[in-house]
Amino acid sequence: MNYNATLLTSGIDKDCGNINAIIGVEKDLILVNYSDFDRDLTMSLRDVDDSNGNKDGISIIQFYEGTVLYIFQGTEFSVNPSFKMTKGENNTTKYTHSIGFTVYSKSSATRNTLMELSGAHVLAIVVDRSTGLYEIFGADRGLYMGDLSRTYNGSQQSNFYSVGIETPPNSFLKESTMGELASGIEIPNGGYLQGDLLYEL
Repeated sequence: MNYNATLLTSGIDKDCGNINAIIGVEKDLILVNYSDFDRDLTMSLRDVDDSNGNKDGISIIQFYEGTVLYIFQGTEFSVNPSFKMTKGENNTTKYTHSIGFTVYSKSSATRNTLMELSGAHVLAIVVDRSTGLYEIFGADRGLYMGDLSRTYNGSQQSNFYSVGIETPPNSFLKESTMGELASGIEIPNGGYLQGDLLYEL
């Protein structure tokens, strides 16, 4: 764990007026400071039946009191999670997680948030709207920014930021699964989503 990590303090809304074409339905990314994630309790709570379509998956993602979930608003296909399996010593299986996403805003506040994210240690949650399940990336080790770019040209992506967060590529410690699925999220006593309440928790 990087004990010098900055803390993320904001999400980013998409600036609809600056998107030049209809791209599709919304698809958003939730980022949480990893230090707010109660991993041990989360991993101990499992769905014992398939009533949620999540048998043996995590029943509730648990966070500590007062946690804030930061929304990075996107559009369909603008949030792209992926994982890669590798084999280690003694035939152990490990995974690296990465999420590429587009930030549809060019404000000064957006720049400040991206600067925070560049040093932050985060957990990522993607909402699968077809199943209603939450998919968690970085549950074991957390994710760090690995890429940030902005292309100034006349294309549809002009002036928007492309961001990548990932398992540290040079780290010996990796993730133990391809990504966990969860039925819900719980934050005790006062936690909340930053910005618009996009999901029922």
